[in-house]
Amino acid sequence: MAKVIAPFKIVGSLDDLTFYIDQQGQNRVREKGKTGVSKETFQSNPVFDKVKKHSREFSRAIDKAKTFRAMAYPFFNRAKDGSFAGRANKLMFEIIAEDKVNPHGERTFENGIQSNEAKTYPIGFEGNSLRPLHKVLKTKWNWNDSTATFTIENFNPLTNIDWPEAANQLHLAIGRAHWDYTNNLFTTEYSEEIIILKEDNVNQIKLETKKPAGHHLQLTYLFIGFSSKIRGKTKELKRSYNTTTIIGVV
Repeated sequence: MAKVIAPFKIVGSLDDLTFYIDQQGQNRVREKGKTGVSKETFQSNPVFDKVKKHSREFSRAIDKAKTFRAMAYPFFNRAKDGSFAGRANKLMFEIIAEDKVNPHGERTFENGIQSNEAKTYPIGFEGNSLRPLHKVLKTKWNWNDSTATFTIENFNPLTNIDWPEAANQLHLAIGRAHWDYTNNLFTTEYSEEIIILKEDNVNQIKLETKKPAGHHLQLTYLFIGFSSKIRGKTKELKRSYNTTTIIGVV
């Protein structure tokens, strides 16, 4: 039997092929009436062409996703869920699918990201989908790309934040990465991380970061974390409580 490599699960029958999920959760395919599909058959039978094309492109997506996840590693390491890697792969594959130059199977991220629509795809990507930004930060905020400044006016930490029960401190920071996606290289700059007590009277939040040099893709990340301070000791909460969100792409 052959393993199906694609950004989605395939279940059902197509001509003489049966697609199914095995006991280990792997997507498999076999010919009807046979125990499996040999490697030789998989390579030579044209019915597998679509699957092989998906496989080639999905391999490219996985390669790009490794860099995508690394660009803001200090943030994502503190705020992500179990679906993080899979969602990153899916995002990269969606951008590759925007390549209108090459045929299916030969599409690339480099061509796909040239689409104005594809450039917007990373915006709103969450490291932790269980704690999306709009649920954690319950007030208006502003990101100024030209000055690389994040601001919140009239900020009230007690009412503007969805606090985990155990937390009494808020951590805020931004990061900005330049991604040379052609060579799969990146540089990331980070702001200072500010810490605000739950009962603090804070009027304005202002975070600034440097602009990394480069003319490729620039991505901006907002990190919101929580900790508990008791008797002068600070203990960060688990990353499942925290939030990292891409708020800007140019």
